[in-house]
Formats: sequence, C-alpha cells, structure tokens
Amino acid sequence: MVKEGLPAAQAKQIIADLDMPINTAGWLVHVPVSTFNRKVKNSEVLAPDVSERFLGLAKLIGQVQAMVEESGNPEGFNAKLWTARWLNEPLPAFGGAAPVELMDTMEGQALVSTTLARMQSGAYA
Repeated sequence: MVKEGLPAAQAKQIIADLDMPINTAGWLVHVPVSTFNRKVKNSEVLAPDVSERFLGLAKLIGQVQAMVEESGNPEGFNAKLWTARWLNEPLPAFGGAAPVELMDTMEGQALVSTTLARMQSGAYA
C-alpha cells in the first residue's frame, strides 16, 4: 500500500479518526493542505513517503487497541480518541514534547511506538 500510495480519502479518514486539525496533519506528512485537499477531491493517491507517514499514524491506533485487548477488557474503550489525546500531551519521555511532534519522521514514529509498548510493560519512564 505504501508503494502504490494510500488513497487520499483514507488518509482524510485517519485525520478524522484522530480528531487532528488538517494543518497539523499537513505539517506531519510534509504536504501543503491545498495539495492534500486537491488529492482528496480528485480521488488521487498520496506519494509513498506521505502514505508511509499516514499509515504510521493508523498503526498507532491499532497498537493502542491491541494493548488494551491484551491487558484486559476493551469494552467501552475508544482507541482512536485515546490515541488522539495522548499524541497531543507533552511527555517527560520526550523532553516535554508531545508525541505528535515526533510523528513527522519514521524514526520519530518508531520512538513513539516503542514508548507505547514500554507503557504497557510498565517500563515507561
């Protein structure tokens, strides 16, 4: 999917799921909002690097959902909403930066994902 390009409409759904302002999403994936909106309107796909960044956001939602399912009863838990809130909270683990500030690179996405996994295991510091 990364190589073929994520449909812009699916990327728009990821933005909506995370209740993320379009300007923030544009900054994260390095695409001007006007370009993104045009691609959505014309049912186009995104470039591979942009697709990869959007899929990284979607993977975090899945990671959070899996963590909750493994840890207990997921009934009533909204992984999309929790992830959206968590991404915007400053964390000591990131020197006071919010996780969303690291999501514009693959290395940053990996660091955020690893931090989530550490939280589940109790090794978060």
